[in-house]
Amino acid sequence: MDTFFLICKAVSFGIVVGFLLGGFKFVRKKQYSEKKSRAAKKLMNKLAFILKYVTFFMLCIGLVWCIYFLALGAFVPEQCDYANNMAELIIAVLTVISIIFAFVEFLRQEDHK
Repeated sequence: MDTFFLICKAVSFGIVVGFLLGGFKFVRKKQYSEKKSRAAKKLMNKLAFILKYVTFFMLCIGLVWCIYFLALGAFVPEQCDYANNMAELIIAVLTVISIIFAFVEFLRQEDHK
């Protein structure tokens, strides 16, 4: 666990430094050609469609397994703690996936304005 904690600290430091250095990018803006801009939007739309498909798939699978663990906890009382922990884990993963999808959709909507 100590190694994992150290990795998380290092990644957090890298993110902070990256955001600070990335802020300088806003000071000096590049001008892209119309062709490059259209190609980037087209790629973003394709990736958004794939991400939407994967997100919907994961939500469906998560629903099935949460129902299973709900039933397991209800019908096998000895497994209640296990079922609760697994359902919480599934919900946590689905929340992260949904947040990523919402962020990508937000970026895509900003391009359409």
